[in-house]
Amino acid sequence: MEQVLSQEEIDALLHGISEGEIETRKVEAPEEHKEAKSFDYIRYTRGKKERLPALDFIYDRFSKSFRSALSLFMEKEVEVDLQPFQYVGYEDFIKTLPLPTNMNIVVTENLKGFYIVIFDAKMIFSVLETVFGSTNISVPKIVGREFTKIEFNVIKKLIDLVSAEMEKAWAPVYEIRCKYSRSEINPNYITMVAPEETVGITEFNIEIGDMTSWVKICMPYGILESIKGYLIATPSREDMEMREKWFGRLKARVLDVPIDVRAVLGRKKMPLEEFLKMSDGSVIAVDRYISDPVDIEIQQNTKFRGKMGIFKGNKAIRVEESIN
Repeated sequence: MEQVLSQEEIDALLHGISEGEIETRKVEAPEEHKEAKSFDYIRYTRGKKERLPALDFIYDRFSKSFRSALSLFMEKEVEVDLQPFQYVGYEDFIKTLPLPTNMNIVVTENLKGFYIVIFDAKMIFSVLETVFGSTNISVPKIVGREFTKIEFNVIKKLIDLVSAEMEKAWAPVYEIRCKYSRSEINPNYITMVAPEETVGITEFNIEIGDMTSWVKICMPYGILESIKGYLIATPSREDMEMREKWFGRLKARVLDVPIDVRAVLGRKKMPLEEFLKMSDGSVIAVDRYISDPVDIEIQQNTKFRGKMGIFKGNKAIRVEESIN
């Protein structure tokens, strides 16, 4: 095989390499083994949850109506400041709750879900002492004990207040009916929410005189996701007025639709041959007596039963039974 380089060229190449005149490629050392780290996909996707603009509209309405209702209930000026809505893990959320804290489960019957209302202890005792005429607000130590009956009565009244205002705030977007279920002082006793589940948290800062406290509403994201279609757009006043007009017109049109109503006195099945032999004066024996109830059909479906009679000189049927 013919030599590619001459001896002189080989000597010059070796001399250049040894003197550093010719740049050479360094052989990289093998990469060190790197330990794999676990990736919390749930924690990563928590911040990627879709924003639901209608929730801002709902909770803004709630903060204003709750301020008025609470001020009226306490007969004292109350300020309610709405904080930004956020998604967090339920386990991370309950770690931020101080003691004593009161957690209340409110079931939303037609939404097939629930939300949790959390009251700061200062909020409860502020209402309690204001109702009983005290001006100095103090928070007793309740760690290790349950709330008393008087304290629970105050909590129940506050929950009823929150539930009523939540129903009003949600009405333009999605109608919900709230029903108080139970209260807990220990978050670990609430097992309806898995620790890794994502929840939506809305906080309201409450100012009553010189006292500052808070109320938090916690709702599982899965419940919100089930009605996401209602929450992706913020309803405006014009939309609400147009929707009410549209529903009113639709209802009027529906009520004006004519329907076929028939009173069936009796039925008879006969062979075609017998039918062809019928003539004037023939008698048809039906399947009921004259005293039996008469079927009333709506669009060929039996909906009522009644009795034959006379009303203002006309033959009529009085409805006596509804058929489901």
